Amino acid sequence: MGSECAFTNMFLWRNYFHTYWTINHDFLLIKVKKSGKDFFLQPFGGKDEDLPLVIAELRTYHDNKGFEFHGIYENSLERLRPFAPTANYEEDRDNWDYVYLQTDLANLSGRKYHGQKNHYNSFKKTYPDYTFEMINPNIYAECLAFGEEWCRKKMMDDESVKYEIQAIREAFVNFNKLGLRGGAIRVGGKIRAFNFGRKINDEVAVQHVEKADPDIRGLYTAICKECAEKIWPDVKYLNREEDMGLPGLRKAKEDLHPVTMVKKFNLFIK
Repeated sequence: MGSECAFTNMFLWRNYFHTYWTINHDFLLIKVKKSGKDFFLQPFGGKDEDLPLVIAELRTYHDNKGFEFHGIYENSLERLRPFAPTANYEEDRDNWDYVYLQTDLANLSGRKYHGQKNHYNSFKKTYPDYTFEMINPNIYAECLAFGEEWCRKKMMDDESVKYEIQAIREAFVNFNKLGLRGGAIRVGGKIRAFNFGRKINDEVAVQHVEKADPDIRGLYTAICKECAEKIWPDVKYLNREEDMGLPGLRKAKEDLHPVTMVKKFNLFIK
C-alpha cells in the first residue's frame, strides 16, 4: 500500500525534495533532500542476499560516515535490520499514514462523528445551492486557480508552499496519466474545495490533496464526506496520508477516527 502512495507523491514533489534515483544490484534507490539533508528511501525490489552490497556501496558513497533510510515500512524494517545489525532506528510518527474505513467517512454515522455531522449539516443549511461534481478536464483550470489561491494565502507563513503550488499544477497537468480521480464543491457557482487521489489496489485509495476555503464552515467536512461517498464507493479503505507533525492537521486527522495507522521508521546506518 505504501509504495504506491510514495511514488505518486515523489513525482509531484520532486522539485521540493530534489529527488534522484538509480538502479543498483536490481534495487531501486531514491535519494531525496529535506532541510538541506540527504537521505534515502527504503530500497525497492532486489534480493535480500544483495542488500549487504547495496549498504556497503552507500557507505562508500558517503565516505564511510554513515547514512540514513527514511520512510521505512514495518515489513521493510524487518527486511533491512538483519543486514545492518548495528544500525539505530526510530519511529517517524510525523509521517505515519492515517487509514479510514470508506463507509465511516462517507456516512459520518454514530456518536464519534457527531461533531463532523453537525459541521456538514450546518454547511448544507447555510449553502443550499452548493454543488458537487467529479473533477474532469473541463474544470482542471478552475480547480488549479483555487488551489493556487489557497497556497498564496499560506505562503506568507510557509515559503515551502510555493512547491505545493508546483505539485498541484503537476497533478492537474497529468491527472489522467497518474490515474487520479476526485471531486470539487462549488459555492455560489465558484469552486471552493477539491479533493483528489488514486486507487492503488482493489481495497485502498489514497487521497493526496484536499483543499477547501477555511472561511466556509463545514466545507472541509463536506468535501471529505462527499468524495468518500461519490468518488470512492469501490474501495474499503481511504489513506489520507500523514500529518507532517502539524498540530492542527494531526487533530483533524485523529478526529476522523482512523481504523489503523501505517507506521514508518528511519534507519541510521553507521
